[in-house]
Amino acid sequence: MKGGAALVVNQRSHLVSRKGSRLEVLARRDPSLPLVQFEAAPAFDEAIGNVLRKGRDTFLIEGGDGTVLAVLTACYAFDPDCLSRLKFGILPGGSTNLAHERLGLRKTSLDDLARLAAAAPGPDDQQQSLTRQTALIVEGGGLPRPQVGFLLSTGALALAMDHVQQHMFGEGQRGPLAIASSLVRLAARPYHFLAEDGQPLLRPSRLSAGERHAELPDGEHGFLLASTLDRLSLGLSPFWGDDGKGGLNVTYAPWPLAGLRRALLRVASGWGLPALQGRGYRSFASSSLNFTVDSPLMLDGELLALDRPASVRVKTTEEIQWLR
Repeated sequence: MKGGAALVVNQRSHLVSRKGSRLEVLARRDPSLPLVQFEAAPAFDEAIGNVLRKGRDTFLIEGGDGTVLAVLTACYAFDPDCLSRLKFGILPGGSTNLAHERLGLRKTSLDDLARLAAAAPGPDDQQQSLTRQTALIVEGGGLPRPQVGFLLSTGALALAMDHVQQHMFGEGQRGPLAIASSLVRLAARPYHFLAEDGQPLLRPSRLSAGERHAELPDGEHGFLLASTLDRLSLGLSPFWGDDGKGGLNVTYAPWPLAGLRRALLRVASGWGLPALQGRGYRSFASSSLNFTVDSPLMLDGELLALDRPASVRVKTTEEIQWLR
């Protein structure tokens, strides 16, 4: 690769639509930097592919988790092996910014971004701080191609996340405080809220695990959560399994959701999580995961258009470089 930075902006993301884009200002300052506007696939995929064909090896991304998901997925579709050779820098821009919170740029002033873009071709630049972190690769029936992101959820949790985004975020209300407020409301009255179909958000769905996953019983489940990250937004720590067995962290909740409020408190505090196993909750690490589920699935805040029931395959990428 020849090297060099490219800029990706999602104009529809929450913070960008309210405050404007810093990367657009940077592109006007330095016209040599390619600027890709987020749009629906396949046009977005083609734009990312063109950037990669020209030898650019660094992406600065301004948007939320869905934008980061789209960039990683487009890069993987262009060449599955290219992710480990690329570098990514994330600016906060959306209503949910887990990727930025865990892996994003610490300094995002225009001068900092200009220096970063100019220094991008130099892999040995001492001013660059890099974090290496894998991501999820999710494949399933109905998906036109693999999706690459960080946080996969099924069942009641996927329904709840979608409900929060669509119905509990008011005008101008986004970010950690809005997420925390919504979680408190859900925890206070967990069986009060209804999904789009008029049925309760917290309801069972059927999950059948593939071979080698004795931790996942077949039958009705509450939800499953999978991520390559050990902590999520707001410092939530829902994983307590042995991380020596693989880079994929998984937590499974049975149905009925026994002691739900107590479980939420343990997740919020990170204290006493293994005690949840006595109520049927499971958490473990693995190198991959295969299951069939009859429920919605959500990846990085985006509902996946899968067949129902869906046969889902989850694995991890090689380590990806994240500019800090």
